[in-house]
Amino acid sequence: MCKFSKFRLFAEKGERNLYEYAFNQHVDALTLHAFNTIVYGDEHLSKLEDALYDVLSIYVWALPAHVPDINEENYYELDLASTALGATIATIDCLLGDKLHPQLRKRIDTELRRRILEPFKREIWHWEDRYNNWTSVCAGSTAVCLMLKYPDEFDALLPRFSENMRKFIAGFSDDGVCYEGAGYWGYGLSAFVMYALLLKEYTKGQTDYFKDEKVKNICCFFEKVTLYPDIITCYGDTGVDIKVNDFLMHSLKKEYPNDIWIPNESRIHIPTNQFAQILLYIENYDPDVTADQLKNAEYYMEHAGWYTKRTPSYSLAARGGWNGDSHNHNDVGSFIFAVDNRQVLIDMGTRYYTKDYFLLPQRYEYLETSSRGHNCPIINGQYQANVPETRSYTSFCDGVFSVDFRELYNIPKLKKLVRRFKATNTSVKVTEEFEITGEWSFTERFVSYKKPKISDGVIEIDGVYVKFDPSKGKATYTTDMHYTKNLDDTVNETLVYLTDIKVLSYGEFEFIIDTNK
Repeated sequence: MCKFSKFRLFAEKGERNLYEYAFNQHVDALTLHAFNTIVYGDEHLSKLEDALYDVLSIYVWALPAHVPDINEENYYELDLASTALGATIATIDCLLGDKLHPQLRKRIDTELRRRILEPFKREIWHWEDRYNNWTSVCAGSTAVCLMLKYPDEFDALLPRFSENMRKFIAGFSDDGVCYEGAGYWGYGLSAFVMYALLLKEYTKGQTDYFKDEKVKNICCFFEKVTLYPDIITCYGDTGVDIKVNDFLMHSLKKEYPNDIWIPNESRIHIPTNQFAQILLYIENYDPDVTADQLKNAEYYMEHAGWYTKRTPSYSLAARGGWNGDSHNHNDVGSFIFAVDNRQVLIDMGTRYYTKDYFLLPQRYEYLETSSRGHNCPIINGQYQANVPETRSYTSFCDGVFSVDFRELYNIPKLKKLVRRFKATNTSVKVTEEFEITGEWSFTERFVSYKKPKISDGVIEIDGVYVKFDPSKGKATYTTDMHYTKNLDDTVNETLVYLTDIKVLSYGEFEFIIDTNK
């Protein structure tokens, strides 16, 4: 299934998902047969051994998108997939090693040394200088592999792993925000928690990351960006259908019983390609813990410049920040307005991953990543620029969330740009203050999946009303085609409506997003 014809697609065409899907099928099979052997007994052992033999025989455990050069020997590349697979194999060997054929156990030892232990000892990897999910997944998985299989080597390398995890934690804001978005929060934190739980047991409680206040803030992040039970704020490369690791949430609930919100079944999943994590999920699973009711709340995440408000009538997410985040979209100042468990004024989240999607300048030509496809103003005909050194300035005072994001447009003539959100229980008043020298144009943009209806001073979208003074603005809409791709390489087309208000009055413009007509 992991065919070379699929492996080479990334280098030749930028296609990565077909091979990754095939690779994950191997890892899923390994997990399935390991559990069947544990639960049902030795009649499944032969299938487990076959599954182990298959993955041990794959030329490189790293994914094609993470292999620097397919023309070079690269079986030792340490990436998200190879390190996670190393942790899985080490866990299986630790639990079931005595049942496995001696020849296969020798092969396991050879491959783990060759592909995980020796490469990690030989060099400092690029992800050790990152402050995102790569650091926790790669370092955490490698550490778990060594902790279980080569404890003496792990002890010698523990200071290095500790520094890796320090950088991972430093990649969050002090109030626990994952700048990469909720999807990568779940992915990176799952690996961190796996490592942290095992390390606490390994050190007999001497090292306990969960006592750290910032770690607690990070662990409590998910509720703060949940708008409705089925709507999670999808900033950056977070999909609109995001699900969070069930193991992770139950483990966090055990650590922080009064602080962790458990989502409903539609938003959770079990990571079938993460055997070690599933084992911890089972250990920490509490059948008495059920989904929590999502309460009305308001959060201003000051250090990140993010804001969320849930009311009985709607939910709102708005953001400041900058355009230099990992998995960044140019969306500072943008917002999501949701009602009745659905987005109305939307963020499309991520798209199908290809090589071009992660290259500059191609990345910001996509609707999903450009401010063209977000609820952001268009100034002098220009969208936000991808200038990572620029930033916004946010505040929250007297119920008003403000974003000063002039720098994000990289327009010398733009002297002032402040967007203010004043949220009540039924509506949000958005006020723009801007100053532009010389000739100017200012356009408000709204993005939706539903077709708008425009009348004098009112834009109706899916039962939500955007109201403005028609003497100060004129509304129109266009239709854009949003293309996505399936794993079988077929193309889906989704209609996206881009509704614009051309602002006619200089200096200030106001619109109200209302749930009442």
